[in-house]
Amino acid sequence: MSLIRKSLLSLAVASVVATPLMASADGFGTVSANVALVTDYYFRGISQTDNDGAIQGGFDWSHDSGIYAGVWGSNVDFGDTHIELDTYIGFANDIGDSGFSYDIGFNRYNYNDSDGTTNDLDTNEWYASLSYSYFTVGYKHSSDWYGSDDTSKYVYAEFSYDDLPYGIGFSASLGKSFGDAYDDKNDAVNGTKDFDYMDYKVGINKDFYGLNWDLSYVGNDLSNRECDAYAYSSNKGHCDDRFILTVSKAIDDTTKSSEGSSLPIEANVALVTDYYFRGISQTDNDGAIQGGFDWSHDSGIYAGVWGSNVDFGDTHIELDTYIGFANDIGDSGFSYDVGFNRYNYNDSDGTTNDLDTNEWYASLSYSYFTVGYKHSSDWYGSDDTSKYVYAEVGYDELPMGLAMNASVGKSFGDAYDDKNDAVDGTKDFDYVDYKVGVNRDFAGVNVDLSYVGNNLSNRECDAYAYSSNKGHCDDRFILTFSKGF
Repeated sequence: MSLIRKSLLSLAVASVVATPLMASADGFGTVSANVALVTDYYFRGISQTDNDGAIQGGFDWSHDSGIYAGVWGSNVDFGDTHIELDTYIGFANDIGDSGFSYDIGFNRYNYNDSDGTTNDLDTNEWYASLSYSYFTVGYKHSSDWYGSDDTSKYVYAEFSYDDLPYGIGFSASLGKSFGDAYDDKNDAVNGTKDFDYMDYKVGINKDFYGLNWDLSYVGNDLSNRECDAYAYSSNKGHCDDRFILTVSKAIDDTTKSSEGSSLPIEANVALVTDYYFRGISQTDNDGAIQGGFDWSHDSGIYAGVWGSNVDFGDTHIELDTYIGFANDIGDSGFSYDVGFNRYNYNDSDGTTNDLDTNEWYASLSYSYFTVGYKHSSDWYGSDDTSKYVYAEVGYDELPMGLAMNASVGKSFGDAYDDKNDAVDGTKDFDYVDYKVGVNRDFAGVNVDLSYVGNNLSNRECDAYAYSSNKGHCDDRFILTFSKGF
């Protein structure tokens, strides 16, 4: 069982326990959510995603007493490690009427492929901060930095001011990393050397149409050799100064518009134990952080963006952009949805690595039932055609607030013919995928447990460049925590 599975199962238990408390007492606390799309995930001034973008988000529980806990995830790129899932608990409160406030707590950085050996990057860190007005100072301490026996210490100062003209906010921070983890870092030239370093950030942000837009300049004072000593790559610019654009939304955001117009933008975030797509794992059987933003108009027009981490060799993030039109068909009880979706992937450079795909779709719904068709002429960057027909049913009136969902789909077309089948020659690898699940809202978070699979043989799975040895095409249970806001 991977770390993300264990973390999500723990969250599931907490949600189940929390629900009756929430129903019986207003003092249980609140559960909120957040999601962000960023052009680069930086951590203390260094890229964690090989200079690529990231999808980030999570869930937070807080109590009026000051106690809080949460989970937060992001895709990363550390060799075979592609997802980070942080779990934390703390206590924050004001110091009387002094104007000061404090925050103390514990954070655990969990990574996939952390197996207790040299690949174990999991890290425990304690933290404490003190705030007054626009200023915050803090200290963070770890005794097992990135799975080592080294100590990491981090001191920082932050400034945040949100009363600039035109609703613009300003933020700046400065931090220093020091301790055993930054000494004698593979420095074969000069011997033992203290690689303590400073990182910095300065940025502006503004709420626009319900989303927060942040443009920041970040960096550090590491030399190229020092960057390489930390197992990052100066050749790739992992430690270079750079601009970061972040688009984010939290559950307590309010939609803002200009000149009286109404352009509601909604957000969604999910943590899943495996990202499956048409019955096949897209994350090498690991978990995923997923989410995005949707804009819709009363006319039926909508558009959006949605992202997830994936694991296809050097490709670690998928970002889908779509536009469509959905509406009712008079008073018949039927509704339709037609649109276009583009699957965008990092490291898609227009060569054989280009996985970007365009797909058109149309569906018809009545009552609890939906049928649909999807069509692509450049499936995963090829010249092959992919066709997909599916049927879905969703029923949300079961006892105890439970809802049921089920679907079946068939993939066929040129993209599924003659897939490297050296044994039998040309073979039609059309296949069927299926899903059946139950879900329920717990403390404001939807928890879904589904069983998914397909009818592909192991040889057919391998022919699609997936791995039957790793179980990419095996039937499996998927646990999903999600929230729309």
